[in-house]
Amino acid sequence: MARVPKKNISPVLADIRHPARKIVSQPANLCRQTFPLKGIAEEKPRKILLRQKSKLSFSKIVFAFLGILVLASLAGGSLIFAKFNASKEDISGKIRSIADNFQEAVGSLNNFDPQKAATLFDKNNSELAAVKNLFQDLFLTKIFDLGGFFENSLNLNQSALAVSRNLETLKTNGFNLFLNGDGKELIGLIKNLQEEIDGIQQNTNSIRNQIVSLSGKMDFLKGNLLDFSQINKIATDEYLNYSAKLYETKDILAGLLEILQSKNDVHWLVFFQNPAEIRPAGGFLGSYADLTINSGRLANIDVRDIYDPDGQLKSKVVPPMPLQAITTSWGARDANWFFDFPVSAQKVASFLEASGIYQEKNIKFSGVIALNIRILESILGIVGPMKLDGYPEINKDNFMIEIQREVEAGPDKAKGQPKRILQVLAPALLQKINDFEESQKKELTDKISFHLANKDIMLFAEDQRLQNLFSQNNLSGEVYALPANFYGSYLAVVNANIAGGKSDFFIKQETNLRITLDSDGKTTNQLEIKRSHSGNTQKASWWRATNKDFLKVFVSPDSRLTAIKGNAQRTVNPPINYEKQNYQNDFEIQTIEKNQQFLEDFDVWLGEESGKVTWSSWFNVPAGAAKTLELEYETLANVYSAVKPGKIYQFIFDKQSGVDGKLKVDIEAPPGYKWQESQSYVYEYQAENPPARLIINLTLLEI
Repeated sequence: MARVPKKNISPVLADIRHPARKIVSQPANLCRQTFPLKGIAEEKPRKILLRQKSKLSFSKIVFAFLGILVLASLAGGSLIFAKFNASKEDISGKIRSIADNFQEAVGSLNNFDPQKAATLFDKNNSELAAVKNLFQDLFLTKIFDLGGFFENSLNLNQSALAVSRNLETLKTNGFNLFLNGDGKELIGLIKNLQEEIDGIQQNTNSIRNQIVSLSGKMDFLKGNLLDFSQINKIATDEYLNYSAKLYETKDILAGLLEILQSKNDVHWLVFFQNPAEIRPAGGFLGSYADLTINSGRLANIDVRDIYDPDGQLKSKVVPPMPLQAITTSWGARDANWFFDFPVSAQKVASFLEASGIYQEKNIKFSGVIALNIRILESILGIVGPMKLDGYPEINKDNFMIEIQREVEAGPDKAKGQPKRILQVLAPALLQKINDFEESQKKELTDKISFHLANKDIMLFAEDQRLQNLFSQNNLSGEVYALPANFYGSYLAVVNANIAGGKSDFFIKQETNLRITLDSDGKTTNQLEIKRSHSGNTQKASWWRATNKDFLKVFVSPDSRLTAIKGNAQRTVNPPINYEKQNYQNDFEIQTIEKNQQFLEDFDVWLGEESGKVTWSSWFNVPAGAAKTLELEYETLANVYSAVKPGKIYQFIFDKQSGVDGKLKVDIEAPPGYKWQESQSYVYEYQAENPPARLIINLTLLEI
């Protein structure tokens, strides 16, 4: 019998296979087994070796491992996503809260409320940390490569928090540091602000770039897990806006440091404007202070009577026409003649710089702070009564009366120092402020904020960076610049007391305006200005004087006066021949007056100033009387005043510094329309004392 070839040896050998019987494989651990070969009796049974793999193939090992990994991943992933679904609402809520807090905090900084901003940024620190931990627990930080995003977000928030706290320190303690510090702490605080703003810019850029690079993943998150739209909006849509503001802030800080770190003396003016004798920029400029700044601190304060520098003024300048009724030449005392405060500030400063007091020392003024005397009343309300040697006790209720009495008829006037009381009072008040407790500092900050909003404080800087800050925050006293496509109405009522004593202290003014819009875009306007004089109850002649007001009304371009009632006639003739006496003409005054036209039918001067139409006339009110000036005018339609649904109509009122009083405005929609804001054809606004600038936006709806 021939041998069976080895290659045919099988673990199972069968002669006959039953079609229904399954052949069972032998155990895998069997290495050797014997079988009898039926039908071959003459041969001895022999052992047949069973073939077995000594090891698994590499490919099968890999596939087996991957299978296990997939099963494990599916099981683990199910747990992760189950955990995520349980946390999804919490994460989404925190992300929305972070976005809302951030935007609200930025708004608080814009409104100069760093304390509130700090609270919101501090809250975001906790929220960001919590979200980061949740993402790490769910392995999403590594899966979506969000580690850098969270790190930069936390750093950004930390820098914003530091900025807010530094600003709060400046707000509450900056004045004390400026007044009594050595300058280093104040300069260091501002430099730290610069560094933190740099950090904000760097982290904002990084976050924005990360979001751009993760845009695909963010889409997945948005569609499947989370809504990142708010954070994405802040980081992309509003990026340029925030970035621009940060650059502006850095510019402002650089401008401030340039002043504080100057090795030479820097001079700023403080105007003490008296609203009892109102002038276009706020009040008669009877006194002022020269502040000397050196190495980050106030080195000196010199309070003077305005007539001191005017007495050493060599130049001879023709005064504005109405002022020629009381003076031959123009000087610093009357140079705050312009309603647009930056023009007044520069004009007064130029007269002072031309005076011998400052010209000989080559002193130039870098900025101006205008204060109405009401601010001193507020400070006295915090300080309490002040006892000054040689003077009656001064408090918030008698301040104006006592100061005016000392200036007009006190012993110092006979000595040629009528404003000496202010020279004594100013340093005493500064010392009181320096000793304020925290609650008093907070109250003073609130009072200053109120007076800034009420236009009792106005600021001007030669440095354009600082001036931009004042202008953007409505602190500069500028006349509102109407845009080229303006659709609406503008109003400002500007008074100037010319030889009316100090009677404005007892004048109450009310302004009522009714605006009616036509379907063709034209508006008709009825304006009433009521002034009542209660000074007749006073003994002093300066309070009881007839209020002689040179009143100027500023309105929108393309406006035409149709009627006026209640104004007075007064002719002012030049006191001398200015040309023969070699007087100089001021450029701004000449520009205004050469374009004026006297309307004989109305006894009104028609002019143009600050891009507005102006009507000027005399309006006199005796003590104990009340009078009303009534004007009717129309504003012609233009290409931007076409009436249509959804059109925005804007009313703007610029308030005069130093003049408080009721404002009432009624605005009637065109025929067939109503206002969305009032759901009526008329919109009514009324305030006992409106803000420095009032802007009302109204939307037209078809009826």
